[in-house]
Amino acid sequence: MASALVVPVLMGCESLNEKVAASRQDRCERADWAQVGERDGIAGPNSYADRYEFICGELFKLDVYKEAFAKGAARRPRPPV
Repeated sequence: MASALVVPVLMGCESLNEKVAASRQDRCERADWAQVGERDGIAGPNSYADRYEFICGELFKLDVYKEAFAKGAARRPRPPV
């Protein structure tokens, strides 16, 4: 009886995991890494390159991101002196 309840739950979890992975893949493929890098550079000193690389793997364009991050960092507002 218990297995009759557990199996559908496990199948539902597997289906959800597949949907999340497909969504992540889609977002990584469509990402404009230059825009993401520039936005992150403007926002603050922390680069999220390691995180994006972990999530997107080979779909992440590190060189494009780094160049745009530096461009964004140059545009970052500086605190008044």
